[in-house]
Amino acid sequence: MNRSAKLLGGVLAAVLLARCGRPAVDAPPPQANNAAASPVAASAVIDRWDALMPEEDSFQRPPPQIGLSRGNGMDGVGGLIDDTGSGSLPGQAIDHSSPLRAQQFGSSAVVDGVDGRALHLDGYVVPLAMNDAGQVDELLFVPFYGACIHVPPPPPNQIIHVTLASPITMGALWDPYRLSGRLQVKHFEADIASASYDAAAATLSAINR
Repeated sequence: MNRSAKLLGGVLAAVLLARCGRPAVDAPPPQANNAAASPVAASAVIDRWDALMPEEDSFQRPPPQIGLSRGNGMDGVGGLIDDTGSGSLPGQAIDHSSPLRAQQFGSSAVVDGVDGRALHLDGYVVPLAMNDAGQVDELLFVPFYGACIHVPPPPPNQIIHVTLASPITMGALWDPYRLSGRLQVKHFEADIASASYDAAAATLSAINR
């Protein structure tokens, strides 16, 4: 990938994240996200986001996923808060007039046992870079859609940095995808957010609604 494509990808990600709002019809996220991970067999395929969060890494309110109820009558993006009180309270109005991007919060603690495991996980794409044909080849994979700079990114241990074996032509930002590959415990830092995990030479397939 050349330097111009990298820069273009960064600009694309910034523009996409600056677009506050959500689609009229929610895209269904495939798995529920619990406050703490339940035990997973050492050889099992990673297919749940909570498998990436240590058992002791418990939040007051897990990051929401579009289409799933949080048990308090409120659905969708918002209400992200961790045990330190960082984030936005459920139902709290978000000041969209502010030019400042919401800061990432939450834990970067990892589950060492997932390193090297097969991955078949459903979520959403935040593009980071494109090739010369305009196809996405590097991205952050996240459990919920929230294309707004005023919505905090998920915690680092709920984000996977991905490089694709074959670049893809992206659909709408809120379209869900299935990520397949091999998970690695590896820190990645970007202007948008940091990630505690990595998946190289991975594949993405669109999830039909």
